[in-house]
Amino acid sequence: MHPFKIVPLAVALLLVNACATHKPPPRPGSIHAKVEQLSEMSYLQVTDMRAVKRNHLLTVQAEINNTDSDNQQLYYRFKWMDANGFAVGGEEAWKPVLVYAYQKQTISAVAPSPQVTDFRLVVQSPDNTGQLP
Repeated sequence: MHPFKIVPLAVALLLVNACATHKPPPRPGSIHAKVEQLSEMSYLQVTDMRAVKRNHLLTVQAEINNTDSDNQQLYYRFKWMDANGFAVGGEEAWKPVLVYAYQKQTISAVAPSPQVTDFRLVVQSPDNTGQLP
């Protein structure tokens, strides 16, 4: 095979491989855009999330689903941000929640300030491949 034919073929294969392994970014406003997992969780999933302004404060509710036959421990905290993406308030402490086997658990939080316009839910579970908080 001619060397000039091999180079374009190699470049094409690299591009196809890169596109196949690249995950597209989450859609703005989707659950995946609002959740930060410190590593992959085997049994726990954030399946629903709602946010609303009440009395000038952002209120968030998230539903966590356990797909395992064992109870699962989850640690979570919220990152609160203003309209420019800057952190509002100090870093929250980790909060534990036990999600029973094949059950759903709802967690709720209220923003610390009326300046909060956005948030991220940070989650971690002992069954993750990462470290505990």
